[in-house]
Formats: sequence, C-alpha cells, structure tokens
Amino acid sequence: MLKVEFYPGITKRQETMNQFGSWLAESAGRIFVVDTGVGAGAANLTRRLKKRLGGKKLNYILLTHIHLDHAGGVREILKAWPEAQVVVHTRGLSHLTNPTRLWERTRLVMGELANLYGRPEPLNPACLIAHTKANLPGLFIMETPGHASHHLSFQLDKTWFVGEAGGCPYRWSGRLHSRPATPPHYDPSLTLASIDRLLQETDNQAYFAHTPEALPFHEVLNLYKRQLAKWADFMRRPESNARPDENRSEHLNRLANDLFRLDPNLRPLNYLSPEDLKQEKHFICNSIEGFLEYQKKEIR
Repeated sequence: MLKVEFYPGITKRQETMNQFGSWLAESAGRIFVVDTGVGAGAANLTRRLKKRLGGKKLNYILLTHIHLDHAGGVREILKAWPEAQVVVHTRGLSHLTNPTRLWERTRLVMGELANLYGRPEPLNPACLIAHTKANLPGLFIMETPGHASHHLSFQLDKTWFVGEAGGCPYRWSGRLHSRPATPPHYDPSLTLASIDRLLQETDNQAYFAHTPEALPFHEVLNLYKRQLAKWADFMRRPESNARPDENRSEHLNRLANDLFRLDPNLRPLNYLSPEDLKQEKHFICNSIEGFLEYQKKEIR
C-alpha cells in the first residue's frame, strides 16, 4: 500500500475537516505532491515539505483541479523545486500561465475568502504537463468532471486521490459525514457519471478533498450520491424558491439553515468555532447556488 503523508499549509484549524494542504507520496522512485492548498498557507506548506524531504528532489505536482484552494500554493512550491513538473487538465493550462480570469472568478464566487486563497502568479508553460500527455509509471488519470469541468482524479499505485469528485467527506465521532462540493457551474449529470466511473474501480485506499486521512473509497462515494439526491429533492420543493421579500444572500442563508436542520451530514459542523462555522456556511451557500443555477438552466 502506498505510504501517503498530509501536510497542511494553514494549521490554525483544530478540526479534521476542510484542511488546506498537500498529500506527499513516493512511487517508482519519484516523489509526488497532490494539490497545493491555498496561497495564504503556501510558504508554511513549502517549509514543511522541505523539512520532510531534506535534499530530496520533488518530481511532480498533481493538481486535481485549478480552484485556488487546491492550486493556490503551486507557485511557492515551484520556487523551492523549480525542476518539478505540474500535471493538470488540458483546460487548466492557460489559466495557470495567465491566471487573470481565474483570480477574477475566485473573487466573484468566494468574496472575502479569496484573500485566503491568494492571488495566483503566472506559471512558466515549460513546467506544465497536460494530463493527456502525463504517461508516468504507476499513475492512472481519470477525468472526473462535475465539481469543475477540468477536474481529475489520480490513482497512484492503487491509491486514489479523488479531489472534490466525491464531495468533502470527513469523520466525526467515528462516523462518516459529507458536505457537498457543488459550486456555481456545477453539473449534476457529469458529477454522477464521474462517481459511477470511480465506483467501477477497485475499493482501495482513497484520499478526498480537504481531509487528511484515508477514507473508504466506495462508502464515501455512495454516501455522496445519496446526499446529492436528497439536496436535489430539497431544491425542487416550492418552499425552496426565493420569497418576494428576499434578496440573494437572504435566500441562500435561509436554505443553508434549513439544510443544517434537515441533513444529518451537516450537523457536526455546528460544533466548529464561530469563525470556522462561518467559513463552512459560506461553502454551503456556494453549493446551494450551484444547485439553483443548474435548475435555472433546466427550466430554460
């Protein structure tokens, strides 16, 4: 079984869910980092990786997608290991070499949290490898769109790194829970097709977005499928429509409060610190907006 270590960039959070950082693994004599966390934690993450690796060479950075909570630290890591190469979806290449639109979109969707993610710096095209050309021993790449059109999942020596194709699962009091990852531009049909493709793979060790520990691969994916179905049913209810006296923020917050009450997967989040709970509610409102946006497209 592949040995995997998680290194957070931001360490102030005491809880086990929604960490921002990287997974470190060695396979076939090559050292890999999967995802790079947020820009605000990039310097700390790089120091931790350098301490762990000593004088060893970092060969590859695998990006499940280019959202800046996953790719925000890539430039800082490349400064420490300029010879490393970055494997990314072909659709993400231009956004990493010219990240202006990526940053603008991040600010629009994330609001003040964009400052945590950090404004990205352009990358040298020479360090980038399109996922279709990353023919590396022991590495299998699966396109898993839905959370993002450019989302990838990686299997490295039978161990899966799923990114947000399986939502944001976490353990609380020994039980599995899940928070959806369905931001604006979310596509439920693509998401479910990606989950079903992953479920066809052997039930091996798997790492999911923002959760340091390995989780049961198929159990998490099936939990996420059930949760998405329940959320979709909730969003179709007449009472989930915006009220005449509600603005966008009020509508999203009302639905978020309803889901905190109705979805047992979200209830442990109420035990977070006020600061962390506020952040989680922001993510949940973004996920609600992804559902509502898709419903509007269906109506058209």
